Amino acid sequence: MARSLSPDELATYRALIAAGGLIERAVAAQLAEHGLTALQFSLLATLSGAPGPMRMRDLADAVVHSRSGLTYQVSGLERRGLVARTASAADERGVDVALTDAGRTVLAAAFPGHTDLLRTTLFDGVAPEDLDATRRTLERAVGRVRAAGR
Repeated sequence: MARSLSPDELATYRALIAAGGLIERAVAAQLAEHGLTALQFSLLATLSGAPGPMRMRDLADAVVHSRSGLTYQVSGLERRGLVARTASAADERGVDVALTDAGRTVLAAAFPGHTDLLRTTLFDGVAPEDLDATRRTLERAVGRVRAAGR
C-alpha cells in the first residue's frame, strides 16, 4: 500500500512544481528571443562543454531526452547551421554531433540573458548551504529515477 505524503513533503513537492513551471516559462521566453527552445539551448550548451563531437546517444542521455526526439531536434539545429552531424569514427552505425561556429555565436548571444535570468529567479538570495543541500537532494532523485528506468 502506498504511503501518503506528509504535509511538509506535499508542500515541498508543490513548491518544486510551481518553481519549475514558472522558471521554465521565463527561460522559454528569454531563449525565444534568440530563436531557441530550452532543449535546443541545452543541446548547444552541452556540446559547447564537450571536448569534441558527442555521440548522439550520449547527448540524449546528457540532456535527458529520447533518442528519437533528439534526432528531430538535432536535425532542426543542423538545418540552421548550428550543429554538424558526422558518421562516428568509433562505430559505423553511430552518429556524432558537434557545435559549429554559428552555434557558438548563437549560444554566446543567449548565455548572458540566460545567466541573468537564472540568477534573479533562482540563485540570488539562496544561501550556499541551501543551494548545496538542494542540489544533493535533486541529484539523489535523478539517480533514483534513472535507476528505476523511468
